[in-house]
Amino acid sequence: MKKIYTAIVTTLMLLAFMAPVQGQRGFIKRKIQQKVEKDMREKHAEPQREKGRKAIEDITYENDTRYPVPENPVQATLVMKMQSFKKNGKLDDTNTAKMVFGETGECMIMNEGDKNESRMLFDYKGAATYMVNHKEKTAMKMPMINFQKMAEKMAGDQADLEDSNGEWKRTDEVKEVNGYKARKYVYTNPKEDIKMDAWVTKDISIDLSGNHLFGGQIKDFSKASTIKIDENYPQGMMVRSIYYDKKSDNPSSIMDITSFKKSSDPKYFDLSGYTINDILGKL
Repeated sequence: MKKIYTAIVTTLMLLAFMAPVQGQRGFIKRKIQQKVEKDMREKHAEPQREKGRKAIEDITYENDTRYPVPENPVQATLVMKMQSFKKNGKLDDTNTAKMVFGETGECMIMNEGDKNESRMLFDYKGAATYMVNHKEKTAMKMPMINFQKMAEKMAGDQADLEDSNGEWKRTDEVKEVNGYKARKYVYTNPKEDIKMDAWVTKDISIDLSGNHLFGGQIKDFSKASTIKIDENYPQGMMVRSIYYDKKSDNPSSIMDITSFKKSSDPKYFDLSGYTINDILGKL
């Protein structure tokens, strides 16, 4: 039960980053990139110009000791399709996201193969984050020193599916979703005016809680110990989630796990052919 619960908490936590309740257009690409750039300017670049060499030394990669064990215990690759909808129910936007959990970090790829492809690579062994332009073979390197706090703030801004005011309901509806046999669960939270359908499968068994994600460990983003699990709580991994607009039966966003495998391709972590621009070198 603990492993099953951890798997769904992991997926719910991923959804908090990947599929916001209001289905904002291009959420990850816009919000994360803008936030990273803004934080790096405000918290690193501009202060360092003022504080000088000593401050620069304080944020060097070698001085970031938060990752004494940078390895991910589990390698995995998840591909997700996200759709956002307008108030009238018509499709607004579609994005894909691939999460690759490698040996010492993860790589998030948005819209792989598309002209708007973007990548973020997290290297815990080197305590660095890279904004990667795969087409131009360039990457902007920056310290990961404040990324965990930013990720925690972003997670806190999303719908809290562990809120005590919310309620899960197991249904008898079962169907195949993206090749997996899945059961439908319904989440409602009258206080927050939230409704979500979750299609959950037991065909996928994996525990990613010890892996890193967005500057921290996945287990640190959940509140698993505070939840009382009963038969109505989803048991398995969510392969489809449907969030609904407030006071409406129209979906605001749909997220599907379209593929999953217990391995990762090392090519996503190989920057040997890239030109690296280190933000610290510009201070």
